[in-house]
Amino acid sequence: MQSLKRIKFLPHNVEVFVPAGTTVVEAADLARVEIEPTPCGRRGTCGKCLILCRDYSGSPTIVEEEKITNILLEQGWRLACQTTVVQDMIIEVPSQAAGKLIKDLLSRPIKAIEVLPSIIKYYIKVAPPTMTDQRSDWDRVESMLPDPEVQQELDLNLLRELPELVRNNNYEITVVTYKGKVISLEAGDTTSVGYGCAIDIGTTTIICSLHDLYTGQEISVASAFNPQRTYGADVLSRIDFSRKDGNLEKLQNLIVGQVNTLIEKVIESSGISCSDIYLISVVGNTTMQHLFLGLPVRYIATPPFVGTLYTGLSFNSQDLGIKINKRGKVAFLPNVAGYVGADIVAGVLATGAYNYDAPCILIDVGTNAEIVLAAHGRLYACSAAAGPAFEGANICYGMRAETGAIDQVWLEDGMLHYHVIGEVPALGLCGSGLVDVIAVLLGLGIIDSSGRLLSSEEAIPLVGEKLAESLFESDDGDEFILVKNSECQKVSLTQRDIRQVQLAKGAILAGIRIMIKEMSLNIEDIEQFNIAGSFGNVLDKKNAQAVGLIPAAIPLSKVKYAGNSAHIGAQMNLLRADTEEIVNSLVKNIKYLELSDRSDFTEEFTNAMFFADCAE
Repeated sequence: MQSLKRIKFLPHNVEVFVPAGTTVVEAADLARVEIEPTPCGRRGTCGKCLILCRDYSGSPTIVEEEKITNILLEQGWRLACQTTVVQDMIIEVPSQAAGKLIKDLLSRPIKAIEVLPSIIKYYIKVAPPTMTDQRSDWDRVESMLPDPEVQQELDLNLLRELPELVRNNNYEITVVTYKGKVISLEAGDTTSVGYGCAIDIGTTTIICSLHDLYTGQEISVASAFNPQRTYGADVLSRIDFSRKDGNLEKLQNLIVGQVNTLIEKVIESSGISCSDIYLISVVGNTTMQHLFLGLPVRYIATPPFVGTLYTGLSFNSQDLGIKINKRGKVAFLPNVAGYVGADIVAGVLATGAYNYDAPCILIDVGTNAEIVLAAHGRLYACSAAAGPAFEGANICYGMRAETGAIDQVWLEDGMLHYHVIGEVPALGLCGSGLVDVIAVLLGLGIIDSSGRLLSSEEAIPLVGEKLAESLFESDDGDEFILVKNSECQKVSLTQRDIRQVQLAKGAILAGIRIMIKEMSLNIEDIEQFNIAGSFGNVLDKKNAQAVGLIPAAIPLSKVKYAGNSAHIGAQMNLLRADTEEIVNSLVKNIKYLELSDRSDFTEEFTNAMFFADCAE
């Protein structure tokens, strides 16, 4: 029998017993202890999952020696995905900040959503049967309903419950319908009670808002990080992880569990019961929706990039393990393609872009950048493989927008200044800070038009010795040090980081140019440039344009922040019964462009990577 080792995680004071040979990150999974996510999908290449092993006798791996300084290795710091359990261990996990989940604040519609409920309740008092009136129980109920069509596809279990339900409640019941079909029968008059949740399942963040289905009022909101991110920062990493036996189910259980936790939070703060929630409206990119449904995703990652389901459908909450009313519904907006999902469809719905006559662009910059161009009743969509750089992944000192992250950088009196979330010592760069510092260094000439970081000697004539002394050459490449708190702690921008941003913004800009060309437009024709998503809405417009995320030919006055348009679209789908018809028509009208299949993409992408080529 294989011996078990005792692992204790601090500061959680949680213990778990695992077989020798288990990795620390696997032990943390069993103990339900959250370790910093690994954007690399637990391959060890990102060096993010740092842990402190007390009195650990194991030698560091080659990967750990590459990613961790000798000083920290001597102190016992290791990578959770690389360290193997060979003894009883005490492991200290760096504190996880709750995060600056700004999606909460970006999910308010510009104007109130006019409610057209899809959940409708009918309170009826049925005449008891008599010897002269021997109609069936259901015939009596049906005769009291205003719409005779609701009896179609009636649930057999409801019929089984009906006889006792009416007789035990003085023949007074409430019939609950969803889009004209009976989904539940309830004792007494419950017509005043009806709630639903709008849920945006992002690759990084999940947000859940609770609404009154009849007034539209937002009752409560909660958000959390997507627990799947520990298996990779982007969808490709998670798709790759899902291929192994049992992992698809693991990813589904993670997301369903987190959704249930968020539902618990919103109902706890509002004082209602989970049985009062009848409808969940879900949006997410194609991969996220597939994983939530437990559908295979492996074929999304390989040409021709096909998913299992694109149509927007509704499912029974019990079938998905969602803890709301036992006969509640979970509704999904449709996807367009493998990499253009329901989140961007929700964004088009929320912004009303499909109704625009003048050309407009909607772009949601996340781990994938989804772009829609609408003009004169036509819609084009594409997905640009921007990667997770703007969410802090694959960046040397990158991190999420949470406590300790530099989120703003600016030049003042010839020196760089920065702001740190939480007003604490800087730990890293989040996406907006990354864009800011590159824009500032471009303006100073420290980064040239090709994206090359100048050496200290080259920079002195341009910016003087004070700024130039922040430039260093190391074995890992050139870097510009923003912060140096100690010998072991610094925050810098590396040459590799700049290349990651160039790859991301190059893909986005190339996608925009190809769609504009396909629609026979010029960039100057664009009347509105909508930026959606939590990252996009904290960007400094001028700096975003300087690095090429916004085409130079578009006046900044035409650039609008669209908020968390995906979640707003989910709210609209929750509160309006007619959105299904609208989005189905919308999706049929969207022409999807697969950039990787375009002969002109490589040239456009190469040109778009240069900072000098930001001008149109």
